[in-house]
Amino acid sequence: MRPLKDAQLGAFTFFASALPHDVCGSNGPPSHPKLHQDPGTGKHERLIVVAEHFESSLSDFQKQGKKASSEKVLQVAYELLEGLDFMNKHGMVHRALSAHNVLMDCKGNVKLAKFGLYHMTDHGADVDFPIGYPSYLAPEVIAQGSFHPSDFSHDEAPLPSGPKTDVWSLGVLLFELCAGRRLLQNIEISERLKFILTLGCMDDIVTVLAEEHGCLDAIKELPEHVLELLRKCLTFLPSKRPTPAELLGDPIFNGVSCLYTPFKKPVSLSLLPSAVHIWSFQRTSATFAKTMMKTTCRSAP
Repeated sequence: MRPLKDAQLGAFTFFASALPHDVCGSNGPPSHPKLHQDPGTGKHERLIVVAEHFESSLSDFQKQGKKASSEKVLQVAYELLEGLDFMNKHGMVHRALSAHNVLMDCKGNVKLAKFGLYHMTDHGADVDFPIGYPSYLAPEVIAQGSFHPSDFSHDEAPLPSGPKTDVWSLGVLLFELCAGRRLLQNIEISERLKFILTLGCMDDIVTVLAEEHGCLDAIKELPEHVLELLRKCLTFLPSKRPTPAELLGDPIFNGVSCLYTPFKKPVSLSLLPSAVHIWSFQRTSATFAKTMMKTTCRSAP
């Protein structure tokens, strides 16, 4: 567990029960600087969870009705992509990315939160509610519909969501930061989902969203590299949409990536058996040497 530095701690309690597809284990999901950390959790019992606590999220920033600067948008995008990429390397996707689930510290840095539900519920099959927020759902997720093992109207379960699903959600989030307003908030959920699916017929999704929400001028004023990032994230076909890893290596972030130190997993003794063996050998050798010295002194004439 990495130091929490400026973060505060919060606690909450709830009951949990074992699920047939429990995969995270007693230590919970993996840890990374861009993922919200849960230092203390139990398993299959009444839990008291102690976790990082942040006073604000991107949702609070949105409530101010302000547009984020281009620099801020790129910073948020890069930090979130770092967290998403780390999750992907551990076989996880978020699937519930939204402004509520992006926490902010006092310095404006962001961290992903609530990122384990989709993974721990067998891609949503163990719960009877859809995982994700309607306005942020990728088109391919909406097209597959919701699924539950007890629903016999489906012949087979939909394919699990992949890393590109979160990239679409990130694109919606970044668009909202650029526009200074939330998307698709004044229509019914069913109409939101239909609208997202109709975007597949549009040549320029970013422009269509801007026109629909009355912020075309603000979007047109964005630097070209920020517009390019929005277009790449909001690519309708997942086959043409980049992954978080691909976006992190994109020239769009050349001026941002140099500001961040690559993440290195904290070193522990369990990862260094050779060091433990060396320490043990040195300790044994020192004890043996002292014993030999005592024996030699006693046997000397």
